[in-house]
This record gives sequence, C-alpha cells and structure tokens, in this order.
Amino acid sequence: RAYWGIATQPDGSTELWPLRPDRMTPIPGAPRSNQYIVGYLYRGLMGNRTYLPEEVEQFTYFNPMQERTGLSPLAPMRLSADMGMDGIKFNRNTLRNGSVPDYILLADSELTDTNAEEFYRRWEERFQGPNRANRPGIASFIRDVKPLAFNNRDMQFSEILSWTIKDASRVYGVPVVMMADLQFATLANMENLERIFWRATMLPEMGMIKERLNISLLPKLGYPSYQIDFDTTNI
Repeated sequence: RAYWGIATQPDGSTELWPLRPDRMTPIPGAPRSNQYIVGYLYRGLMGNRTYLPEEVEQFTYFNPMQERTGLSPLAPMRLSADMGMDGIKFNRNTLRNGSVPDYILLADSELTDTNAEEFYRRWEERFQGPNRANRPGIASFIRDVKPLAFNNRDMQFSEILSWTIKDASRVYGVPVVMMADLQFATLANMENLERIFWRATMLPEMGMIKERLNISLLPKLGYPSYQIDFDTTNI
C-alpha cells in the first residue's frame, strides 16, 4: 500500500507528497454510517497529524482480512523470504567464525601445546604459499586424517536462495531472468519473457493505478471530467 498526501498551497497550486505507509493508519467510520474512512492518522517524526479523506490518495492491493488496508504481495511469500534471509545469515556467521576445520589429525598419543605449535610452524614452512602447493606431507606421529566438510543440510544454501528468488518471481510476476538469475536465459526466450512481463504484470499494474487516479484522485483535485492514461506507444 502507498499513500499520497494532497497539499494545497497558498497560491492555489496542489502538490502530491508520498507518505510512509508504515506511519499511516486509516480511521474507519462509525458502524452503519455512510463514511467508510473518516480520516487518516500519520505518526511523523515531528508529531502526529490527521488527514481528511480528501487530503489523501490511497493505493492498496485487496486485503480480505482488513478491507481498509492493503495486503502486500510479499505477505504470502514472507516465510520463503525469511528462510532465504536466515540461510544467508547462517552461512555468513559460519564463514566469519570459521568454526569448522578442514581436517582433523589423529595421533597415537596426546600432543602437548609445544608439539602442536611446532607442527603448525613446520607445516606452514613447507606448504604455505603458491609455490609450495600440492607438496606431499609427512607426519610420523599422525596415524589418521579425517577430512571434514559441510553436510548436505549445510550445502543447501544455494538451493534456498534459488527457491526464494523463484518464489518472489511467482508472486510479483517478474521472470527470474530479470532478477539476475540468468541460468536459463537465452536470446530467444528473453524477448518472449519481456512480452509476458509487460502483458501479465506491468499492464495490469498500470491499469490498477490508472483506475484509482481517474476514479478518486482527479475528482479530489477538481477535474472529474478528465482522464489519465499511461503512454505505452513506445513499448
């Protein structure tokens, strides 16, 4: 949902100001009254302000649970978006903390701190740097090496992110190739996807905005006989 504040200036001109929707609350009319909304309460940084219905233009998607406020397209995919964000945070913390080593070296007897530090020092002397890469290592007191890796659950980050992008694509009607997912993008399907995007997403969205402007905003501005339309001749 989005709100425009209609401000009439002393010289008679009119200005439209975007208002933050999270600070705007519609005030419903009394039960069985003819006034659906009697005003709006805006909680601004400098204090609260009330608006009359004719001073606000409201753009909302249909919300079956609360008819005076809109329902974001993000609402049905909120769980999927949160899952993707949680996966990103978990992956970032894992890489930042570095709590999982690549290998565990198993010795026959307990190593002292001095032995361990000496092992690390000699290992870095022999293998650190690009010119020492892939050299064979020898450790006489090590009886086994256990490689450690992320399990299948931890390796699903890319799948989670891919699912989140595809979910957002379905909800908002934007092809995934237009959301920087170019895995299956080709010169042949890009043109068709652009046509589908305009026909199934942008034109209905523009129609909803145009209808709201013509039915509500223009009469508030004193132009009930005028009509607004989008220029799509160059699309």
